[in-house]
Amino acid sequence: MNKVPVWAIALGAGVLVFVLALIVIGMMVSYKNSEVSLYNQIEAKNKDNTSEFDNMWKKIAQSAEITIEAKNALKEIFVEHAEARSSGQPGGGSLATWIKESVPNVAPDSMPFKNLMNIITAARDRWTMRQKELIDYKREYDNLVQKIPSKFFVTDRKPEITIITSSKTEKTFATGKDDDVNLFGKKEEE
Repeated sequence: MNKVPVWAIALGAGVLVFVLALIVIGMMVSYKNSEVSLYNQIEAKNKDNTSEFDNMWKKIAQSAEITIEAKNALKEIFVEHAEARSSGQPGGGSLATWIKESVPNVAPDSMPFKNLMNIITAARDRWTMRQKELIDYKREYDNLVQKIPSKFFVTDRKPEITIITSSKTEKTFATGKDDDVNLFGKKEEE
């Protein structure tokens, strides 16, 4: 039998160690780059959500102001026409007639209140999706820093995420109860 020279075994072992070292270095670089990307994505999403939250509340507040002004203008029309129709007429005028004459084209779906509700609903839905995206980025980051083998190559920097919620929601999750089903906070008659 032919013996394999020692130098060939040493060379083979050296090449194997070199290839394994390259694989480990490649994994380290890949996982570290992924960790940095996810960390930066979470930080940017937090800042983006701050901006979106501010935008949402400004839209809602300004739309509510417009709605109040539209309500006041409509009330003024009703009052003026009611006074005009009832003055000089025995027994006043017909309420239904002057409303129809005064505001013939006011349809419920064109009212500022419906517009405000659409703005609120759309803005809140968009906000909810952004919060879910942030939670998903954090989940992805946590998976990277906790799973094997990536956990051996990255530092867990624990990025902070801010989830906006309400006191009512916090209380509900703390107690496990959600008994407040009355939308306008009125007491039910017993």
